[in-house]
Amino acid sequence: MNAPFQVNFRREDFRRERAESRRRALGLGVRLAYFGVLALVLGLYFLNLTELRSRTRNLDRHLARQRALHLDDAPWTPPPEEASLAEPWVSDLARWRDLLARLPQLMPEGTRLTGLQYNPDGVSGGERKLVLHGVLRVDARRDRMAGVTDLVAIVARDSVFASRFKSVRLVSTRSRQDSPDAEFELECR
Repeated sequence: MNAPFQVNFRREDFRRERAESRRRALGLGVRLAYFGVLALVLGLYFLNLTELRSRTRNLDRHLARQRALHLDDAPWTPPPEEASLAEPWVSDLARWRDLLARLPQLMPEGTRLTGLQYNPDGVSGGERKLVLHGVLRVDARRDRMAGVTDLVAIVARDSVFASRFKSVRLVSTRSRQDSPDAEFELECR
């Protein structure tokens, strides 16, 4: 009668051994994954450090070269022909600041700008344009299209816009019967 019990004990030992080897393999896999990820993160930190050192060396060399070129520390003054090349760009920034600061003052009550595009065609030289997209809300007693055309007239008569653009025109309008809003698109050239 000992033989059947001996086979069952062997099977139980085998199952325990297999469970223990699975546990050891899983533990080994977890440890390998942990240390692998740790090594990867440390490796990336090391690569970042070497790249930072390389960039710092390049910047130091560049700064030393610039210092060697400008030993007299005299301020740079451009020649008149170079200054005249930069003048339109500098004055243009001031004009754009004035133009954009003036725009909210020109808008009548109930007007909201939804978009502003400068040079939407990507023209590199010559005539550029400013396109204004917006919504005008008027009360029920007033015609929506009259409000939009009044806005065009106000923008066209303004001295800041007149100095920058030759023409201001209404490109498109859209309105719906169930809404007091009128969408508009103005083009300033």
